[in-house]
Amino acid sequence: MSRISRRPKLSFTQKDLDYLIKLSRSRNQAASIIERSKIILLSYQGKNDTEISRELEVDYTTVRKWIKRVLDLGVKEGLIDKPRSGRPQDISAESRAFVISLACMKPKDLGYPHEIWTQRLLAKHIRENCVKEGYPDLSSITQGTISKILNASNIKPHKIEYYVAKVDPEFDQKAANVFATYREANELSEKFKKKKKLNQ
Repeated sequence: MSRISRRPKLSFTQKDLDYLIKLSRSRNQAASIIERSKIILLSYQGKNDTEISRELEVDYTTVRKWIKRVLDLGVKEGLIDKPRSGRPQDISAESRAFVISLACMKPKDLGYPHEIWTQRLLAKHIRENCVKEGYPDLSSITQGTISKILNASNIKPHKIEYYVAKVDPEFDQKAANVFATYREANELSEKFKKKKKLNQ
């Protein structure tokens, strides 16, 4: 028997709905963000928590938790984890591309009085703007994580001597695709290693 919920129904603007649909279909966002967006969409479409739990094969309490968070905080802030110590959340390929794209821009072009980024300033800017830009998984990014992302791409914004204008309008998507490919390759490699150990 389905449980009856007495909480308010979800209500969204068209912009919020478009954002949720985009997240739910993303191939680059973290799996946890995609799952949460699907939970919210199914609830908005009228399915109860038990039906959502069965359809997505997630725990009933997980369904309730994320619906309540979105009701309390709104779509963009409600879908992300609260800052916590321990293992950092996964950062999607699109979000990594966003970090790199920002690092390749002049802070002056974004209203700062600086010619080049410091990692502290870049981290602050990303945390303050990532949700509205559509990258909620960057909301608690640290300078150390930014350093790892930029070092992996051999980008050092604090050592830039001059800038070259970005002319490719599809740069962000292409970069995200490259990151996604590397991530998939790493995941396949890990699975292969685990399978090999089991067969020994």
